[in-house]
Amino acid sequence: MLLIAQALRLLWLTAWAVLRLRLRLREVLVQFHEAGVRSALFVGITMAFVGMVGVYQSASQMAKVLPEFSALGGAVIHSAVREMGPIMAGLLLATRVGTGMAAEIGSMSVTDQLDAMRLCSVDPVEHLVVPRFLSSMLACLALAVLGCVVGIAAGMAVAYTGFSVLPDTFLSLRFMRMSDVTMGVTKSLVFGATIPLVACACGFEATGGSEGVGRATTRAVTLASFLVIVQDAVISLLWEMSTR
Repeated sequence: MLLIAQALRLLWLTAWAVLRLRLRLREVLVQFHEAGVRSALFVGITMAFVGMVGVYQSASQMAKVLPEFSALGGAVIHSAVREMGPIMAGLLLATRVGTGMAAEIGSMSVTDQLDAMRLCSVDPVEHLVVPRFLSSMLACLALAVLGCVVGIAAGMAVAYTGFSVLPDTFLSLRFMRMSDVTMGVTKSLVFGATIPLVACACGFEATGGSEGVGRATTRAVTLASFLVIVQDAVISLLWEMSTR
């Protein structure tokens, strides 16, 4: 609970810094390269296997009931845009990038570098948190889009080679609505905002040398992944209730 309170405090301070345009755009680009560009291959390969396995399992179950696959592609695209793309991007970003943020800031905390920044009248939130916050939101959205494209393409390849589903049939948008795209974008931005706040909060609270940094890293990836799953469920529930 203390970490969540610290993350909420960082959210307030970060939002206030953004409203005052205390932005370090060059650092945002550097962090986007670290969080987004360097994670693209990791997310792409993971989502390719998720797409292939998902299509194979779904088509195998459909074949047992009725060997008719015209709705397979539409269901896969709908699921990818609403759920799998955003949540897989969030979880993979939490494991790869969140741990790095927590370890970096945790190391600065246990070596008193954060205190030195404050003595030099440098706000650690503006200097460290804001660039990571903005870059992570953009990176999570970009990775979710990449994951959806790669996952759908890999699934389409499996559907064509294994079940003779033509690409034109697979790429059906019969189940898609604009609200589904909006939900996917919303989830991606929320996940991308949550991960750096939790990771930085864990880093700021790190104490006790290298062991403290290790504990902060473990807490960051655990709590960030947990919150991504909880937020996914909450957003989906609220979204469905609002559209009834």
